[in-house]
Amino acid sequence: MTESKDTANKSQELLDHIVDSFQIRMFWKDKDSRFIDCNQAFAEDAGFKNPDEVIGKTELDMPWAKNEAAYHLETDRTVMASGEPSLSFEQALTTSKNQKRWILTSKLPTRDSRGQVNGILVLYQDATFIKELDKERYRVNRAYQLLRNANKAIISATDEASLFDQICNFIVHHGYQMAWIGQLGKNGNKTIVPISSAGFDGHYLETIKITWADDALGHGPTETAAREGRTVVNQNFLTNPDMLPWRESAIKHGYQSSIALPLKTSTGSVFAVLTIYDAEPDAFDEDETAKLDELAQTLSFGHETLLERAKRFDVMEKSVAALAYTVESRDPYTAGHQHRVAKLALAIAQDMGLDADTCTGIQLAASIHDIGKMQVPIEILTKPTKLTTLEMNLIKVHPDVGYDILKDIPFPWPVADMVHQHHERYDGSGYPKGLQNKDINIGARIIAVADAIEAISSHRPYRPALGIDVALKEIETQRGVLYDPDAVDSCLSLFREKHFVLQ
Repeated sequence: MTESKDTANKSQELLDHIVDSFQIRMFWKDKDSRFIDCNQAFAEDAGFKNPDEVIGKTELDMPWAKNEAAYHLETDRTVMASGEPSLSFEQALTTSKNQKRWILTSKLPTRDSRGQVNGILVLYQDATFIKELDKERYRVNRAYQLLRNANKAIISATDEASLFDQICNFIVHHGYQMAWIGQLGKNGNKTIVPISSAGFDGHYLETIKITWADDALGHGPTETAAREGRTVVNQNFLTNPDMLPWRESAIKHGYQSSIALPLKTSTGSVFAVLTIYDAEPDAFDEDETAKLDELAQTLSFGHETLLERAKRFDVMEKSVAALAYTVESRDPYTAGHQHRVAKLALAIAQDMGLDADTCTGIQLAASIHDIGKMQVPIEILTKPTKLTTLEMNLIKVHPDVGYDILKDIPFPWPVADMVHQHHERYDGSGYPKGLQNKDINIGARIIAVADAIEAISSHRPYRPALGIDVALKEIETQRGVLYDPDAVDSCLSLFREKHFVLQ
C-alpha cells in the first residue's frame, strides 16, 4: 500500500512539474469561478510566487483591469452554462507588472462523475509577439499601399491643391488618424500655414501655434522638419518632453504619435511639411518611416513636376492666345467668336461631367478652332452677301488647314483632332471626312454645339444676329441629327435652367 502511495505521489509530482514547465498558462476554477489550481506560469502572470497563493481567489483579486476581470467572468459563465468549450479567442490582459498583453485563450467546461458541469479549465498563451508582428506587417503594408496610391495621384493631379488633398485623404483612408500639409511662410515669415488636411481634426490645427522659428514653439516634429529639413518622429505625446506645448490638445483629439516629413524643391530647400498622426503610441517604426520618407520624396517630385507643367502650360496658353488673336484680327465681324465658343464649350464639358484635364483640353482647342481660316482670303470672310459654291469650298478647307498647323505641336490633348473635326456632324453629313456619331472626338462634338450657338446668336457680315432663343431651338431640333444629344442636353440646361450667359 505504501509503495502504491509513493508511486502515486511521484506521478502527481511529475504531472505538476510538467504542468508548471508549460509556457502555456493553465488554471482551474470551480462553478463559482474561484481558482482551485493553476500552474507556475499563470501564478507569475498574476503576481504571485506560487500556485498555492492563487487558490481560493477570484478574478476580482487579480491585477488586471476591472473590465478585463468582468469579461473573464462573463465568458466563464457562458462556457459553464452551455457546457460547450470556447476555443482560441483573443483578449487583452494586464499583468501584475502593468504590462498590456494579448492572449489566445481556450476555455473548457469540467464535469463531475455524473457528467454535470462543475467548473472550468482555462488555457492561454501570450500572443503579444504575434500580435505586434501582425501590427508591424500591417503598418508597413499600409505605408506601401499609400505610396502606390500617391504615385497614381501624382500622375492624375492637375494642380497643387488637388494633389495635396488627394494625398491627405489617401493617408487617412489607409488607417492614420489625421494628416495635414503646411506651407512655410516666405520673406522671413517663419509661420507654417495649413493648406490641406484630412481626417479627424476637430479644429486641432486652429488650437495650436505653428512656427519654424528656433524658439520654444519651434521644436515639435513639424517645426523641426521645416527648419532642419529632416524627418522627425514623435512616438508618444505623453512622454516626449518636446511635445509639451501641443500635448493637451493632441491627447484631447486622440493623437498619440506623429511623424513630420519635409517636402523639398529640386534644390533641396523645404517648401512644406507633411505631418501624419496615429491613434496609438510608437506607431512609426523604422520600416514604416522609410516608406513614408519615400512618400514625401515622391510627393515633392510630383509637386515639382506640377510646377514645371504649369509653367509650360502658361507658355502654351499664351502662344494659343496669340494664334487666336491672329485669326480674329483678320475678321473684325467675328472678333471674340473663338473666345465665346471656348467659354461655352468648357461649360458644356463640365456639365457633362468630364474630368478637369479633358475640359481644359476642350477649352484650349475651342479657343483656336478656326485657326485654319488664316489661309482663307479676307474678302471671303467679310463678304456681306451669300457665298458662291467655290467660296464655300474654300471655307470648308479651314479644318484641314488648322489640323496641318497644329498636328506637330505636342499638346497633352488631341487638340489638332478636335480642330479638324469641329465641322463633322453626328449623322455623318459634316466635313471634311464625313465622320459620324462616336467616331467624332467628344471635344469636337462639344465644340460643334458651342460653335453653332455662338454663330446663330451673333451678328455676321451677311445677316443680323438671330438671338439665343433661335440658336437653342436650332440645336434642339437637330439633337441626335447634326449634334451630339448629350452635348445638346447640357447646353440647353445651361441656358434654360442654370442661366448661363454667353458674352
